[in-house]
This record gives sequence, C-alpha cells and structure tokens, in this order.
Amino acid sequence: MKDPAALRAIALATAEAAGRLLGEGASRTVNATTVDDVKMQADVDSETLVREHLAASGLPVIGEELGGDPALFESGRELYWVVDPLDGTYNYLRNQPCTCVSIGLMRGREPVLGVIRDFTAGKTYLGVPGEGTFVNGRRITPAWAERAADACLMTGFPAAADKEGPAMDAFLREAARYKKIRMIGSAALALAYVAEGAADTYQECATNLWDVAAGLALVKASGGHYRLEPTGKRPLNFDLRASAREEWTR
Repeated sequence: MKDPAALRAIALATAEAAGRLLGEGASRTVNATTVDDVKMQADVDSETLVREHLAASGLPVIGEELGGDPALFESGRELYWVVDPLDGTYNYLRNQPCTCVSIGLMRGREPVLGVIRDFTAGKTYLGVPGEGTFVNGRRITPAWAERAADACLMTGFPAAADKEGPAMDAFLREAARYKKIRMIGSAALALAYVAEGAADTYQECATNLWDVAAGLALVKASGGHYRLEPTGKRPLNFDLRASAREEWTR
C-alpha cells in the first residue's frame, strides 16, 4: 500500500483504535520499573494492536516495545511506520492526562505523515508536510510567538538524558531565554502543542525516534523547523530541537 490517502486513513483508524483500548482501561500491570522509567503491559498491548492494524499497509514498523530495523532511518528509500502507542506511560499509570498514541510515517530521515491521538482530551492531530496540520479534521494555523522572550518552551528529561551538573547548567541557561517552561511527560504531545500553537518550541536530549516521529511531521506541516542530532548512545536516539522559528533550533 503506497497510496497517500489510504495510508492516512489507516493511520487515523489505528490511532483511534489504540486510543479506545487505552481510554477504556487497558491493563495497568507494571512489567518493569527503573530509577526513572516504568514499562506497563498497556505499552505492549497497545503496540500489538497498532501493529496488527498497520499490517494491512504492508510497510515495516519500528516501535518502542517490539523493535524494528534502525537501518530504515538511514536508507532514505523505503516508507516505514514509527510508533509509540502509549507515549507518557508514567502519566497513564498515575491517571494524569498527558498521554497519547503516536503514529508516524517516514521515508528515511523525512517525516511524511503524523497522527497523534490524545485520547484523554478527545483530540486527534494529523500532520502532512505540504498540506498542513489538522485537529479533529479542522485545519489549524498556529499563532506562534515572535520572540523567545514571549515564547513557551516544552521540554523534559527522558531516561537516557544527562542529568549531571554541567548538563543541567546548560539547560538552565537555555531555558532562561523563554517566557515559560512546561514539562508534561509526553514528547509526542509536547510536539503536538508546538504544531498547534499552544507552545512555540520543544527541546529534549536523548529522546528516541518513536517518541517524536509523528510530532515532527506535525511541526513541519505547520511550517515549523527541527534539528535532530544523533547522541551515539543507542540507535535512533537523538537530541532534538523543534520550533516555530528556525533560529531557535540552532
């Protein structure tokens, strides 16, 4: 399946189905926990559902729980899905609202399509670079701040991020450029907020491609900019800046 309309339809239907599973109460069993992360059975169950639905497209899948071929990112030729069917797992565990289903379609390094289903808010984000960003089917135009001093920065500290003194000092210097800072515990939703115009820029160190693939499509579709830099810590792990203004990604 290579037809853009068909791929869009399957991504939207899949995100809706996964959001329904999670919203209606998937398993709350905790399978593993570390100092700064948690894995739930709901992660596995939702990714299994997503893969079953996306199988009809005939395209390969990279997912947080069940893996995939990282060489697809470098190939530049083949379309493939990048999914995080439960982004914001800790939020989900604690019944906090910032959690979502994230489904991205990429060709090599380039985002082609992004769907994010915020099932707690009843919002579906769709981004198609060159066509625009849509929320529940309505085309949106973000009203981004003109200056960093007036802007809202979305950020976070993923498990692989450097939290030692020098890194934190650099983070504080950068954050001080902006009017407000928000950490919501979901990289996908943070990028959706930038694409929608509820925020203006997103920065995070050592985030994974499945966390941000759909959100990058949204930001690009809204006319924003981003920069991905491999960390070298593991495959498909990046430092990311995504913003309304290209100069804010440098």
